[in-house]
Amino acid sequence: MTINQKPILEIKNLNTYYGNIHAVKNISLEINRGEIVTLLGSNGAGKTTTLHTISGLLKATSGEINFEDQSIQKLSAHRITALGLAQSPEGRQIFANLSIKENLDMGAYLRKDSDGIKKDLDFVYNLFPKLLERKSQLAQTLSGGEQQMLAIARAYMAKPKLLLLDEPSLGIAPILVGTIFRAITEINQLGMTILLVEQNANLALKISHRAYVLTNGEITLQGKSSELLSNPEIKKAYLGN
Repeated sequence: MTINQKPILEIKNLNTYYGNIHAVKNISLEINRGEIVTLLGSNGAGKTTTLHTISGLLKATSGEINFEDQSIQKLSAHRITALGLAQSPEGRQIFANLSIKENLDMGAYLRKDSDGIKKDLDFVYNLFPKLLERKSQLAQTLSGGEQQMLAIARAYMAKPKLLLLDEPSLGIAPILVGTIFRAITEINQLGMTILLVEQNANLALKISHRAYVLTNGEITLQGKSSELLSNPEIKKAYLGN
């Protein structure tokens, strides 16, 4: 995957409150086209709040969010989605009473390119064969891991320029975590830029290009993922060493 050094997303001095809590404190980061960038941090560090602010589900108190050189921090979530940004949320939030195929169709609802939709549907079925096997089943009948596959596939079907993944391994059986991370890598190799929030720091750093560490809403470390893997602070805090 070729990395383009021109950022697709730039965040400058961003502040967001979650209720009365100052959850994101003056953070700045950027994501280049073609990268997987990981956002690490303990529970309550502000990771999900950051993703929700980018995607328009929360409004920033101050700061700038520029997506493809366009200011988006004041746009509604559906307008941001239409610009080419999709999120696979924490907890999956699939449409439980719709079939797998209907969930995937919902992911592509803004698209008009029927040939492209069919091609991408074939891709996600190849990526996650269990979804093809069970495409007519209601989504609520799937296991937690299968629901996570569906959430990622549904977000992919929007064919975003930037894909936000929030805790894709959370609550997933270990045997399926490897499948999900291989899929993330394959999606990136096709050219999709990814911002990944993930509790499994070891796996996240192994598949990503760069990483930022959030502590109490502030960025305290950043750098190449390969370098952070050997950072003593990261080892102690996130890798169990």
